Amino acid sequence: MRRWIGLLALGLLWLCAWAQEAPRILPGDSLRITVEGDESLSRVYVVDASGAFRMPLIGLVQAAGRTPDELAGEIARRLREGNFYRDPKVVVEIAQRAEAKVTVQGAVRRGGDFALQAGWRLSDALQAAQPTDTADLSAVRLERLSGERLVINFLKFTQEADAGANPILQPGDRIFVPLRAGGRSVLVLGAVRSPGAFEYEEAKTLLQALGKAGGTLPEADPTRIQIRRVNRAEPISVNLNTLQGDIELQMGDQITVPFRSVRQFIVVRGGVNRPGIVNYAENMTLTQAMEAAGGPKANAILERVVILRPTDRGKQQRIVVNLLEVARGTRPDEKLLPGDTVEVPEPSQRRVSAEEPLRLIWLILSIIYLVTRR
Repeated sequence: MRRWIGLLALGLLWLCAWAQEAPRILPGDSLRITVEGDESLSRVYVVDASGAFRMPLIGLVQAAGRTPDELAGEIARRLREGNFYRDPKVVVEIAQRAEAKVTVQGAVRRGGDFALQAGWRLSDALQAAQPTDTADLSAVRLERLSGERLVINFLKFTQEADAGANPILQPGDRIFVPLRAGGRSVLVLGAVRSPGAFEYEEAKTLLQALGKAGGTLPEADPTRIQIRRVNRAEPISVNLNTLQGDIELQMGDQITVPFRSVRQFIVVRGGVNRPGIVNYAENMTLTQAMEAAGGPKANAILERVVILRPTDRGKQQRIVVNLLEVARGTRPDEKLLPGDTVEVPEPSQRRVSAEEPLRLIWLILSIIYLVTRR
C-alpha cells in the first residue's frame, strides 16, 4: 500500500513539474496556428508588443502569458461561439521565440522595451529607463505575464537596502513608473507613437501633449480620450473629433488614448471567384469588396446581393442591393463597415444564355470604372 501511495505521489509531482514547465507565450513570439480545414486562418502570426495579435473572423486575441494549449482553446471557443465553425480543431505552436524583454513606461526618460539580461532586477530596468525627477518610486507597478500585479516601494531598496523591493525580473514583465502628485510633467499613454512623460512647459495643452507623443496611431480611438487629474475623482472625457479649440492641462495630468476595438475585415461569400476574407479599407464600397474577391461569377444573381451587418443588440441588419443598378449609375454604391458579410447568391442550376457573357463583361467593366474613378 505504501508503495502505491509513493508512486502516486511521484506521479503528482511529475505532473506539477510538467505543468510548470509548459512554455508561456511572450510578446514578439511567432505562433504557427493551424485551423483544420481552413487555409485562410492557418498561418504564422506575430504577437505584438502588447501581447496580442489579430486573427481573421475573431479579431484581437490576447496571447502573452498563455500556454499554446490555452490559446488554442480560446481560439476554438471564439470560432465556435461566433458560429464560424461547429467544432473547430485548433493547434498552436511557438514557431520562433522572441528575444526576452521587459517594458518600462511612465515617468521615465527612455520608455520602451529593453532586452532582459541574465540576473536583471528592477533596479537594472529602472537604471536603463532613467526615471524623471518627478517619478514616484514609492509606488512602482510591476505586471507579469501570469497576471500577477505588484506595487513596489522601490525607495525601500535605495534607502534601506531592502532586497524584497528589488525583485528579479521575468520575460514579458511590464513596469510602470507613476508621477508624483503635483509633478511638473504630463504623461501620455496608449495609442500614440511615443508614449511617456513630457515636461509641462512643452505640453501645456492636450494637442501639444499629443504632438510631443508623436500623434495618435491609426488604430487609436480619438473619441474616448481620457484625462486623469490629481484630486479629481472622475477623468475628463474628450472626443477629439468634435473638440472645439484646445484643453488646458495641469501639471501631473495623465492622458490615455484608447485603441479602437473593431473588426477590420469583410467576408465575401457565394458567387465570386475568390470567396473569403477581404481586408477592410476606410470607406470601402460594395463594388470594391466584390473586386477584391475576384469579381462575380458568370451565374451570380447580381440583382439581389445581400449585406449582413452586425448590430449593437447582437442581431444582423440585412441590406439588399441591386448591383446592376449600381453599375448603371441609377443608385449609389453601398458603403461597407468593418465586420460586414457580403453574400452574392447563385442558383443551384441556371441555364446560361448567349447574352450572359456579354452581360458579365459589361458589369466587370462598369465595376472597374467605378473603382478607378475614385
